[in-house]
Amino acid sequence: MTAVPAPAQTHEPWLGSWLWPLRGLSQRVQALRALPQAVARTIDSLAGHRASRRVILGALEFGIALLAVNGAVLVVYGGRYRQWLSGLLAAVALFVGTKVVCGFVTGAFASRWRYVSTHDALVIVRSTLIAGIAGLAGVEGLGLASDGVRLVVADTTLYLLLSCGIRLSARSLHEWERRARTVIGNHLRRAVIVGAGEAGAVFVKRILASPKMLMDPSVVVDDNANLHGNRLHGVPIVGPVSELPAIAERFRADEIIIAIPSATTEQMAHIVDTCVAAKLPFRIAPDPDDMLGTRQGASWLRDVQPSDLLGRAQAEFDVVKVRAELRGARVLVTGAAGSIGAELARQLIKVEPEALYLVDRNENDLHYLCEEFQRHQITLPFTGVIEDVRDQRRLTRLLRDVQPTHVFHAAAFKHVPLMESHAVAAVDNNILGTWSVLQAARVAGVRKVVLISSDKAVLPSNVMGATKRFAEVLVAEATRGSTMDGIIVRFGNVLGSNGSVVPLFQRQISEGGPVTVTSREATRYFMTPSEASQLVLQAASMPESVGKVAILDMGTPVRIWDLAERMVRMSGLRPGADIAIVETGLRPGEKLHEELWSESEDAAPSSNPRIMLAEVGCLSEHAMPLIPLIRALVELGDDSAVVEQLARWVGLTNHTGLPGRASPRRNRRTPSTATAASIGLTGRQLAASGRWG
Repeated sequence: MTAVPAPAQTHEPWLGSWLWPLRGLSQRVQALRALPQAVARTIDSLAGHRASRRVILGALEFGIALLAVNGAVLVVYGGRYRQWLSGLLAAVALFVGTKVVCGFVTGAFASRWRYVSTHDALVIVRSTLIAGIAGLAGVEGLGLASDGVRLVVADTTLYLLLSCGIRLSARSLHEWERRARTVIGNHLRRAVIVGAGEAGAVFVKRILASPKMLMDPSVVVDDNANLHGNRLHGVPIVGPVSELPAIAERFRADEIIIAIPSATTEQMAHIVDTCVAAKLPFRIAPDPDDMLGTRQGASWLRDVQPSDLLGRAQAEFDVVKVRAELRGARVLVTGAAGSIGAELARQLIKVEPEALYLVDRNENDLHYLCEEFQRHQITLPFTGVIEDVRDQRRLTRLLRDVQPTHVFHAAAFKHVPLMESHAVAAVDNNILGTWSVLQAARVAGVRKVVLISSDKAVLPSNVMGATKRFAEVLVAEATRGSTMDGIIVRFGNVLGSNGSVVPLFQRQISEGGPVTVTSREATRYFMTPSEASQLVLQAASMPESVGKVAILDMGTPVRIWDLAERMVRMSGLRPGADIAIVETGLRPGEKLHEELWSESEDAAPSSNPRIMLAEVGCLSEHAMPLIPLIRALVELGDDSAVVEQLARWVGLTNHTGLPGRASPRRNRRTPSTATAASIGLTGRQLAASGRWG
C-alpha cells in the first residue's frame, strides 16, 4: 500500500500558531464597520412605520426624561436621597410628566431626528424651560424636596444635553450611513472650496448632506488670515487663495469650487488665474439663496462665465413695485426672440401679468422660446406671434385684437458694422418699425410704450446709433401730451447676446485662435441679460420716468483686451502663448469708448439708485413730420441719401466723439443730392398734405 505523502507546510509551525489569533481579523473589522450601517438601516426601517415610530419615540422620550431626572437627583443629593425618598419619587414623576406633556404640546417631539436642525433645538429648549418652570412650581408648592432650584437646573441641563445629543447622533448616523451607501463603488471627487464665507459654508454643508453629488470637500482656502486654522463644518481652512496650487496638490484635489458671489472684478480675475495655475477644472457656486432654492445639487455648479468677471453686485429686483404696475396687465413684447426680448419675457412671468404676447419675425428662435416656456410648465397665458413690426397695417390689426396695456419695443437691428453698409434696412427696421409700433399702440389704446434703446444713441458715430437716437425722439414726440405714456430705456452691451463679443471670443478660443480685438484701448459697458431686463421693468414702473430717458447703471467700462485675456485664461490657456490676441483696428462707425448720456441731456438720479433719468432732447427738426420722407428714401433704396439725412437730422460723429464724421462710400442708386428733388416734396410739405400717419 502506497503511503500518501503529507502536504507540504507553507510556514513554520510556530509561525502558524502565532498568526492564529489574527485569522479573521479583517472580517471582524468589516463587521464592525458595517454595524453602524446596520443600526441606521434598522432605525430607518422602524421609522418607516407610523405606529411603531410613535411607540418607539414615545418610549425614548420617556426614557430620556427619566434618565435626566435620575441623574439630577444623584448630582444634587448624592447619598442623601434616602432622606427624601418618597418626595423625590413624586418629584421624578412630576418632572417626567411635565416634560412629556410640554414636549407634545409644543411640538418638540414631532420633529424627525434624522433632519434635526437649530430650529428643532430651539423648540426643545423652549419646551424644556416651560417644563422646568412647571416642575419647580410643583416641587416648591408641594414641598416634595429641598434644593428644588438646584434639582430643576440639573434636570433641565441634563435633559437638554441628552435630548439634543441623541438627536444629533441619530442625524449623524443617518447621514453617515446614507453617504457610505451611496459612495460604495464610486469615486469621490476631492474638492477645494475657495471662500469661507456664507456661500462657502452653505455649499460645504450641502455637499455633506448630498452624497449623490459624489464630492468630498477636502479643504477650504480664504484670504482672511483670521480664519486659517479653523474648520468649516469640519473641513479645514488652511491658507490664502494665492497658495491654491500648492494646497490643491497637497490635498490631492480633483476640482476647485469658487464660492464667493460677492467677489470684485480683480478678485475674480485673481482667483481664475490661480485656478488655471493649479491645472485643475474649476466651477462656481451661485449665491446661497439660489443654492437653497435648488433641488438638484449638481445643477448649482456651473462654469465660470464672463459675467462673473464683471465684479458688480446684481441689481436688486423690486418685484413688489413692478408687480404693482404689471400684475393683471396685458403685455406685448416686440423682438421677443432676441436676447433682450426673450429675457424680458422670462422676467415678466415673475410679475404675473394677465397675458403675454411674444412678437417676432424670427420663427425659429420664437419657437424655441415658446418651447422653453412650455417645458417649464409656465401657467401664465402666453402667445407667440410671427409678425414684422415694419408692417403697420398687420401690426395695428394685431394690437387691436389683443388689446395690450403695455408694449415693450425691443425689435431692432443692432450690429454696427453690418448696419453701416445697410443703412436703408437699419432705418426701415429701427425708425419706421418704431413708428409702426407707436401708431398701432395709439389705435389700440395702449397705456404705456417702452422703447429699448442703446448707448450708441449718445453722440452717434454710426448708422445704428443714429437710428436709435431718432427712435428715442420719435417716441417722446409721439407720446407727449397724449393718453399713452412713453419711456425710453438706454443701456450698453449685453453679455452673451447673439452676435456679441463674448460668443465671438468663445468661438475663436475653441478654434485655437487668434482672438481678434479692435483696439487695445477700446472699452465697453456690459450688463447681464437678466440684470438689464429687470432694470427695464423697474424703469417702466417708475412714474417719474415717463417722457424721459431712463439710463441704467452699467458700472465701470470694461477694456475689451482685458476681457479677451481673461476669457483665454478661463479656458485654461495662456494669452499670447497658447492663444494669440491680435489688434484689428476699429471698424467703420465704431467708437473707442461708449457713453451713456451726453452733457446736454442733464442726467439726474431717480428714486432707483441704479437708474438715472435724462431729458430726451430734440433733433435738428421734429421727428414725426420726417416719417414720410424716410419712407420715400427707404423705397428708393439709396443708402447714401439715408446716411446724409441722418447726419443732418441727428448729427453723426467720428469714432472719437467729435462732430463732422465723413460718410463712407455706400451702395448708391441715385445721387444723394438729387434725392429730395426726385421725391418732389419735403417732409413738412408731405405732413401738410396729410400723406403720412
